[in-house]
Amino acid sequence: MKTKLLIVLFALTFSSFTFDNVYVWEKYRLQITVPDDFEVAKNTDEEFEMEGDGMSLAISIFAEKITLADLEEATIEGAEAIKMTEIDQAHATKINQLDGFYVEGYLDDHRVMFAGLMDQRTKTTLFVAITFADDDANAEKEAFKIINSLKRLK
Repeated sequence: MKTKLLIVLFALTFSSFTFDNVYVWEKYRLQITVPDDFEVAKNTDEEFEMEGDGMSLAISIFAEKITLADLEEATIEGAEAIKMTEIDQAHATKINQLDGFYVEGYLDDHRVMFAGLMDQRTKTTLFVAITFADDDANAEKEAFKIINSLKRLK
């Protein structure tokens, strides 16, 4: 009886975990960790996109050279350019070697976390958009986890 209970407990414990996958956008040596249901939808020199259950991720390079001081305004303008609505105030962030700002808002009835990030070493600027259902509290936690996993590799 103890053996069966132990097997059931073990199975339940491991079935509740989701395993994350690590991807690298080779062109920019940018590493990101996403849930295991994500798949690469686009991987070019300018864009990296992934899709998962109820979530999507898009990373694009901002071609214009700007300073970190201008990135807050550029992030808000970028969110407006993709037609986000109800954009909140920009929040400063530092994610590993990337400095920048992020805003949250809506796009086509979906929540969006939109960030403008700069690698101070290379002066590469990128925009990250994570889209998810507004009523999915778990997706919001995953979005923060995804964006905080970004890391420039050497």
